[in-house]
Amino acid sequence: MQEPNPWSELHPSKTFSASLIGFGMLTLVTASGLAALGFWQLERAQAKVALIAGIERAVAAPLMPLAQAELTTEGLRFRAVRMSGHFDPARQVLLDNQLREGRPGVRVYVPFLIDGGSRAVLVDRGWSAWPKRNAAPPQALIGPELTQIEGMLVDPPGAGMRLGSASAVDWPLLLTRIDAREIEHRLGLPLLDLVLEDRQALSAQSIRAGMLPPERHRGYAVQWFALSLAVVVIFLTLTRRALRRKNPKSPNE
Repeated sequence: MQEPNPWSELHPSKTFSASLIGFGMLTLVTASGLAALGFWQLERAQAKVALIAGIERAVAAPLMPLAQAELTTEGLRFRAVRMSGHFDPARQVLLDNQLREGRPGVRVYVPFLIDGGSRAVLVDRGWSAWPKRNAAPPQALIGPELTQIEGMLVDPPGAGMRLGSASAVDWPLLLTRIDAREIEHRLGLPLLDLVLEDRQALSAQSIRAGMLPPERHRGYAVQWFALSLAVVVIFLTLTRRALRRKNPKSPNE
């Protein structure tokens, strides 16, 4: 009589345990990633709350000449300022991948040379549609004459994904993120880390008009957390069923 092979009993058990551990680790990684996206959306909601509050304070605040303001990023953020100088319409910056009501477009920024051209700040000239990518990109129609501009200094839109190296040298610059240091190098002038939202711009073209409200980000966070929980629940349910099939109870129990 042939003796039973002990590995015939051990091997299925080891395979089951290894599979269970593998799926458990995969579930943990997936659930953690989904939860991380939820926390990221909560952080974005908090950032939007701070942005809206800062802009509202700047709208109501009296204008201050830029020369009298504290020339640091923290000192200038959400500050209502007045400055003299002139635009540089030949060197515009276009922030790509900006959708508005489902239409593709760009957000246009024009360098403003302050106090005779020793420093510069990007002025947000609003959103422009660009539905046909084989056509010339839209640009702001503005002259280089000396002028005075009033507005509020805010952070650029959240950084997008860098899609390769921005090696193009032609103007206007088409970018997927506002990188002050990169643009500063192209301009050859010191550039403020903040952008200016012109007080005279239409409200429909303001940064607030095109951004998601904090409530939307919180809603997305709830969805990511729910997906994370669902992954864990599905894993536990399937594991419980697999254990019942592997170790069925006897009819006498």
